[in-house]
Amino acid sequence: MKKLKAIFILLFVASISIYAQNYDDPQNIDLQYNRDAEYPGGMNKFITDLWNSMSYTQEAIDARVDGTITISFDVEANGEVSKVDVIGGLGMGIDEEVANVIKAMTFTPALVEGKAVKMNLMFTVPIRVGPNSRLKK
Repeated sequence: MKKLKAIFILLFVASISIYAQNYDDPQNIDLQYNRDAEYPGGMNKFITDLWNSMSYTQEAIDARVDGTITISFDVEANGEVSKVDVIGGLGMGIDEEVANVIKAMTFTPALVEGKAVKMNLMFTVPIRVGPNSRLKK
């Protein structure tokens, strides 16, 4: 019986440590944002600026790629973009191009109690590549 009780306690302690959160990282705490991070001009301006900055490989232009990319990134307290990750991509150099263009963008940072803070954003971006798309040099 003592052995069974000891195993139960050990499993209980192990399960707590598995699900424990690291509160040293402020991104891991459920913050109450006064304002979310956003692109100046809104989502439509973000998509327009992204599309206008993109250039494509000949392979992507020939394939006339039509799809979406899901991308995750952090907007730092100063509005700069970091930790860009393509969650679902299209290949043919498009994923890298989207990541590079977003890294160069500046956002309005999120606010918590009037203080600018880092916030993670995730967007699904439509991609339409056609014969008139700008060729990557």
